[in-house]
Amino acid sequence: MTLKNKSVILMLFSAFTFSAMQIIVKLLPQIPLMEKVFFRNFICLIIAYFIIKKNKLSFFGLKENRKYLFYRYLFGFTGLILFFYATTQMLAADAAILNKLSPVFVIILAHYFLKEKINRTKLTVLIVSVIGALLVIKPQFNSSVVPAAASFVSAVLSGAAYMFIGMIDDKESVYTTVFYFSFFSSLSCVPFFFFDFVLPGYYELMLLVLLGVFAALGQIALTFAYTGCPASEISIYDYSNIIFSSVLGFIFLKEVPDLLSIAGGVLILSASVYLYIKTKQ
Repeated sequence: MTLKNKSVILMLFSAFTFSAMQIIVKLLPQIPLMEKVFFRNFICLIIAYFIIKKNKLSFFGLKENRKYLFYRYLFGFTGLILFFYATTQMLAADAAILNKLSPVFVIILAHYFLKEKINRTKLTVLIVSVIGALLVIKPQFNSSVVPAAASFVSAVLSGAAYMFIGMIDDKESVYTTVFYFSFFSSLSCVPFFFFDFVLPGYYELMLLVLLGVFAALGQIALTFAYTGCPASEISIYDYSNIIFSSVLGFIFLKEVPDLLSIAGGVLILSASVYLYIKTKQ
């Protein structure tokens, strides 16, 4: 098996585990939002801790990189909360579709902060993706649009987080970045326990642990996928997350996206494939 094929398999595995994580979030309506966010990060924290300890890496990174690590945590953590909230309030497939808009916002943010030019290809992708997002959101100007708006904003914040990861590039170990994010995200959840905490039963605890395990496995698989192959060649496979979320949502939650959501998803996927092809050329 070639290195690229291994990277593709790892990318697909990562997309599946993140979809499974999303379904678990929906299967635990009785568990408070911040409690689920905590378990998602705390398990990652434990795994990253032992890997860093074994390889004698830095836990909090070099001094000159800590501001980027902090911004990555700040935007990523806020985006994660909004994404979990959106997942609990709307179809898993719809939330996944809107969350995959983050590369679009990377283009916009990179233009303003990294002075990268927006060419005709990127502009086309932006326009088509926004139209696709509107079809998924179906703006009605009432409270029903709040979860979709939350998912949309989470994509913006995720895009910002990815941009700061790009600024760090290979100056820090991936595990250092994961540990920093997981540590402060877990810590930030604790104050919320004083206001809203539910002691999970055995079933809920098992699902919460699985939530963190899936998140950790997805992150590690994603890391090795990008390590083994250029991002331009395999990033498109991350969009299989939308398919996995749709299938798992139907199996476990009996969720079926409507025609407008499907049309919006097709537009966003098409724009992404178009960008992928142009990038390779």
